[in-house]
Amino acid sequence: MADGWILALNAGSSSLKFAAYDLSATTKLAAGQINGTPSLDAALTQLGMDGPPKIIGHRIVHGGARSTSAQLTPQLRQEIQDVAVLAPLHNPPALAVIDAVSARFPTLPQVACFDTAFHATNPEVATVIPLPQQFRDQGIRRYGFHGLSYASLVRRFSAETGQPLPRRLLALHLGAGASLAAIVDGKSIATTMGFSPMDGLVMASRAGAMDAGVVLHMAGQLGMSADAISDVLNKQSGLTGLAGSGDMKTLLETNSAAARFAVEHYCYWVARHAGSMIAAMQGVDGFVFTGGIGENAKPVRTSIMSKLDWLGPSAQNVWVIPADEEAEISHSAAQVLG
Repeated sequence: MADGWILALNAGSSSLKFAAYDLSATTKLAAGQINGTPSLDAALTQLGMDGPPKIIGHRIVHGGARSTSAQLTPQLRQEIQDVAVLAPLHNPPALAVIDAVSARFPTLPQVACFDTAFHATNPEVATVIPLPQQFRDQGIRRYGFHGLSYASLVRRFSAETGQPLPRRLLALHLGAGASLAAIVDGKSIATTMGFSPMDGLVMASRAGAMDAGVVLHMAGQLGMSADAISDVLNKQSGLTGLAGSGDMKTLLETNSAAARFAVEHYCYWVARHAGSMIAAMQGVDGFVFTGGIGENAKPVRTSIMSKLDWLGPSAQNVWVIPADEEAEISHSAAQVLG
């Protein structure tokens, strides 16, 4: 590419998604995914592009109080490191990829695109956790996540559906991680994830919202360490804890009482949390599903919406929009450096 290209990198705990876009961030040139330990060299080989990129964008799950994407600097890298404790499955691998890029392309500009940024428009009443001021001063608050996915579907809604963006939209990002966002006039006003990506909905291996007393009981009465509790809540709970698998497709194809209960439990809590989001918006004009489960598991969508029939005609306004976080990374990076 004579004019260069944008490299979008989306690092997870055990995978690396990547895509190449033209410098306008409108045309996808190539894309891929590597499972296992994220490898920049393997991603570049798989993309097969001519020459190095001109801009590199990264998905960063937790950006603290950051409200917009920003060009990476040593100070910003330190900020991402400082909040890594709040997203231990996500920020550390992203930092590893950032460092690999810096070593390989030390002069190329990099942009950090934050999942938390989309929810910076939430009102204070939605973000404050009612703890003593000394804890609130240390950044303990609700942040919200999956922001790149939500920003992408808002930006692409009309092009994907042929319809104007509903004023009050409930967006359901259902994948291995899952959350809901209440979006009014294109802006997030409430979301189910909070201080960390562990809050809210039942997920593939995360428990979601629960009484904090459970954690205190595990620590005090069961003698579990913080690391052991974190492992249970992040990796052994949710659908995995209920039915032995976090894969929704597998559960839908498994004819066992545990699998059926896990799916029903999942859908029940999505619908129950949806009621909370609808209350925050004072009504709802439409629903959009995205993410691996949201896009592909029609029985899950049907079950969730059947539990919201009481909403009347608005429950008929349902769309499915494929998630494209890499496109949003590229779009954001182009805007920051444009």
